[in-house]
Amino acid sequence: MADVFISYSRLDHERVQPIADRLSSLGYSIWWDKHLRAGQVFVDEIERQLDAAKAVLTAWSTNARNSTWVYAESSRALESNKFLQLRMDDARLPLPFEALQLAEMGGGKSEWGKLEDALTRIVRDHRPPEPLERLPQPGALATPPHAGMPRLLTAATTASLVAYAGAVSAAYNGIMTPEQLQTAMFGVLGVGGVCAALTAQRLVSIRRAGG
Repeated sequence: MADVFISYSRLDHERVQPIADRLSSLGYSIWWDKHLRAGQVFVDEIERQLDAAKAVLTAWSTNARNSTWVYAESSRALESNKFLQLRMDDARLPLPFEALQLAEMGGGKSEWGKLEDALTRIVRDHRPPEPLERLPQPGALATPPHAGMPRLLTAATTASLVAYAGAVSAAYNGIMTPEQLQTAMFGVLGVGGVCAALTAQRLVSIRRAGG
């Protein structure tokens, strides 16, 4: 039984070899399909090694993304709670793997520490892997957090009411002319419109998210 089963595309053999060598140098026993011997039943041996391995490491690439075998092996490992992954180029991972944590090993990146920590946890400490799901990174136009949006709307609404009361008081006391009062009212209405638009946008986002 190998410590680590490497799932990869055969077209990436040259790129995967250094990864296998490094894991071997760290004391892990490795199995990948280069170990298949002549006369062995190909499918049966791969399934036996996949099920017996303590951890399964998928080496994603453009080639691996288009490999039915890599996808099937990765899915089986994920179901068995022993799945790890790395990426060797800028290939977009298929779902659901795109939403899971991975170690970047391409484009000048080398996140060996992350990968080694995960392997130590599974293989040597005999503990299940840490939660694999990555939290999405909000973009510039992302919907604000649930807690932040109500606070923003409350503050804007309060500021609008205060401005309205101040403008009315100033006009009543002769400090502000009717023209100035009209301008101030347009400003208050503008703020109110923005608040209404933000509220509508938030409600739509919550509905789409199933809330």
